[in-house]
Amino acid sequence: MNKKAFDRIFIIIFENEHRTTVMANDYMKGLAARGINLSNYFGVAHPSQPNYVAAIAGLPLVDGDKCPSNLPQTNLVDLLEAKGVSWKAYMENLPESDQPKDQAVCVSKDGLYFRKHNPFISFNNIRNNPNRLSKIVNAKQLEMDIKKNALPQYSWYTPNIQNDGHSIPDDFQPNHPERNVNFLAHYLEGFLEPLLKNSKFIKGTLIAVIFDESFQSHDNQVYAALLGDMVEAGTVQSEHYTHFSLLRTVEENFQLDTLNRMDLNARWFRFLWGLEPLIDKWENHSQ
Repeated sequence: MNKKAFDRIFIIIFENEHRTTVMANDYMKGLAARGINLSNYFGVAHPSQPNYVAAIAGLPLVDGDKCPSNLPQTNLVDLLEAKGVSWKAYMENLPESDQPKDQAVCVSKDGLYFRKHNPFISFNNIRNNPNRLSKIVNAKQLEMDIKKNALPQYSWYTPNIQNDGHSIPDDFQPNHPERNVNFLAHYLEGFLEPLLKNSKFIKGTLIAVIFDESFQSHDNQVYAALLGDMVEAGTVQSEHYTHFSLLRTVEENFQLDTLNRMDLNARWFRFLWGLEPLIDKWENHSQ
């Protein structure tokens, strides 16, 4: 397969909610209907950090939210750079300093950036490589990159601890049972809608809106939607997918090698190429 389904991918990740709870929000439900609704998508572990790591490493590799996690394994960045595919990780409220070590703080002084939601910084071969480290940036750089037509081929975007729905302000809808989802949906609408109208951003870009896990849920089913000019709006894909599927789709699109972990046999988004799913090859999401 030589044809790319997308020129760029932009992944934005939110926190902890079950798919049914997210789909009860009008904006989130409507957003999924404007693209491809992945109705059978799952996190791969609990709590948060293993899911973030799994999405770029093909295995959770860590068993909790401990900080720091200093990982010696290979990761997606190795595959991307081996094939000359550009990448960048945008982190809201990432500390900015002339000291590279500040990238590795567990929690920023303002309490909004958490290292556990930045999987790239946990890998030794990224954190200890100045060139790679420079590609983990404060999210405000996104606007500048789009204006300069410098959006990389692979982008990861982590909102801060409030905007991702993890720990929202106390005074937001204090008695509403779905207050976390309502808050993050309000944030996402303000953030994403201008991007979807920006031709410099949207042309050729596949946007993946996903959640890391369904906190304390047995089945770990999460919301996942794909948007972009290459997808058919109003489509529902009910095949079984996980974060490994997203990783494998990136590998397939940019003709990368695999990490030879759970990505190797993961069911990927073949529908983007107009292909039928391979029903006999899918990963066990409980691993």
